[in-house]
Amino acid sequence: MPESHETSGPTRRRAFTGSRRGRLLARVGIAVLVLAVLVVIPGYLASRPAFFKRSVPLEAQYASWQTSVHAKVACQRCHVAPSIVSQAGYSASMLGRFYVTAFSPTTRSVEFARPTIAACESCHADLRTVSPSGDLNIPHRAHVDVLKVACVTCHEFLVHEVSPEGKHTPTMAGCLKCHDGRQAKNACSTCHTQKSAPASHRAADWVVVHPGKQAGGDCASCHAWTKNWCVECHTRRPRSHGSDWRTTHAEKVRIHRNCEACHEGSFCVRCHGAVPQLNLDPAVKLVE
Repeated sequence: MPESHETSGPTRRRAFTGSRRGRLLARVGIAVLVLAVLVVIPGYLASRPAFFKRSVPLEAQYASWQTSVHAKVACQRCHVAPSIVSQAGYSASMLGRFYVTAFSPTTRSVEFARPTIAACESCHADLRTVSPSGDLNIPHRAHVDVLKVACVTCHEFLVHEVSPEGKHTPTMAGCLKCHDGRQAKNACSTCHTQKSAPASHRAADWVVVHPGKQAGGDCASCHAWTKNWCVECHTRRPRSHGSDWRTTHAEKVRIHRNCEACHEGSFCVRCHGAVPQLNLDPAVKLVE
């Protein structure tokens, strides 16, 4: 009998310790399960782009994203700063949004910040210097590193919408917002390696005679980058027409007449009562 008392004490202690460890493991397991159900899984679901598929204001952006080259990139990779703190903050906010939308389905819209250069460069470290076809110069370093131009300034149709041509690539019209001859050079050879203005375009009278040349030329090969490319020039006030143009235009007409390149003949009549005959060349086909 004494021997049984000696062995029963340690046995009871081991049994008690094992029971306490078991209860602890059970509690830890329950806590992990609760954490997974209430935090990890909802946080993951809320961080996926599909979470915004139900959001009516973002339906179009989501559909375009699915067909873009970034279709496998999560929203926060582009729209949130790449730092650990910013990414963690976004995840926490999306967890809250998950529960908000669960109880208030109409509260689903969200505004994302424009992607920063740092966010783009977290993936795109190797920047192109020329287009795949070799025709277009793409000095990314000059734009991004030197001028600090945000990537989305040029790549505005990259993910969430398409250009008027139905593409995700930058448009020439977008380039010419800066390359207008004042902010940046606008000569064809500035950007295009295989294109330059024809000799005819450099002639002194090109502004006057070009309407008669377009019938036999392939203008669209260069100018079809926008639907109404003629309007881009014809609705723009020429540089020569400054604040003193009313006073100086008569002398300019004596030197080089090209009024009818832009103005109908009746335009002069409004002030002069007749079409001025200075330097008028009947052989030149002017605007009627």
